[in-house]
Amino acid sequence: MALDRNETKERVLGIAERLLNEGGAAKLQARTIASEAGIAVGSIYNLFGDLTGILRAVNTRLLERLDTVGNQVLGDLERQGVTDPVRLLLALAGVYQRFVVENPGSWQSLLATGLAGEPSDETRAYEERLSSSFLLIADILEKSGLITDPRLRGTAAHALWSSVHGIVTVGYATDAIEGRRGDVSEQITLLVTTFVAGLRQRV
Repeated sequence: MALDRNETKERVLGIAERLLNEGGAAKLQARTIASEAGIAVGSIYNLFGDLTGILRAVNTRLLERLDTVGNQVLGDLERQGVTDPVRLLLALAGVYQRFVVENPGSWQSLLATGLAGEPSDETRAYEERLSSSFLLIADILEKSGLITDPRLRGTAAHALWSSVHGIVTVGYATDAIEGRRGDVSEQITLLVTTFVAGLRQRV
């Protein structure tokens, strides 16, 4: 019986994401995925090219989920009349922290593989999804009037996102994730408040 390509891809990605969360990228093996999915190993490579392709697809899906929740949180705050950029940016950072806790293995590979290899529809899809995360921050900076220049706004959004990711990476790259959460939150709060204060001095 012929495989339903889309259904099979979704099943493979679900298995791959679970394996990543259980043991990181080292646990992502084509034979294991194929066995659990009930398909031949060759089908894995026909669907994704290689393990890097699977990892990129998982990462794209994770970024889509992260972007959706970020938009929901910001939408809720905006409906409440919240306009303070510090509060909005910290809300986004909180979304990312919760994402890390909920995806303890897969988040560590989020930026490591997405753009690896030759440009393709898959790498472009990943890049577009990652860019949408930066746009959420840039939108806050624009609406608050902190940065009017689009190019500088994009640079600032990229810098802030990368800085938060760095704090989270260093803080959560241990077995005691729960014990580090408060310290990470404090660092992110200091970063965001200082970042916005500096931008306000430029206006």
